Amino acid sequence: MSGHQWLSGLAADLGEAAVSRFVARAAGMRLYVPGPAKVEGSVLHGLGGPAVAMWFAARYAGDCIDVPSGRAMARDSLRQAVAAEPDAPVNELAHRYGVTARRVLQVRAGHERDGAQDDPPLLAAMRNTSSAKRGR
Repeated sequence: MSGHQWLSGLAADLGEAAVSRFVARAAGMRLYVPGPAKVEGSVLHGLGGPAVAMWFAARYAGDCIDVPSGRAMARDSLRQAVAAEPDAPVNELAHRYGVTARRVLQVRAGHERDGAQDDPPLLAAMRNTSSAKRGR
């Protein structure tokens, strides 16, 4: 399960602290989610603890989850903040997200230029020339 849709659900059910601990331990990994009967002793159980492992097993048994890195989460948080608070002071956002003011300005400029589209230029070019565009 990529896309990290599970982050908000896990935070709502078990709290932000559980999400932070789990992401800190498993950042960047792809993990198999066993069924509820096989959770104990699994890698997921070792990294997230029993509550986190059972939460995943109840929802995503048999799937794999991609755990974002702290860097990816910070990047996404900054982009969301720029979109949600377009008039927030640059220095305040930089301080809040631990980046330079220049990085905030880059994200803000990219957000305005792309209309909130986060595709890098190469990916956009690839999409324009894909077989899906040609009607195959």
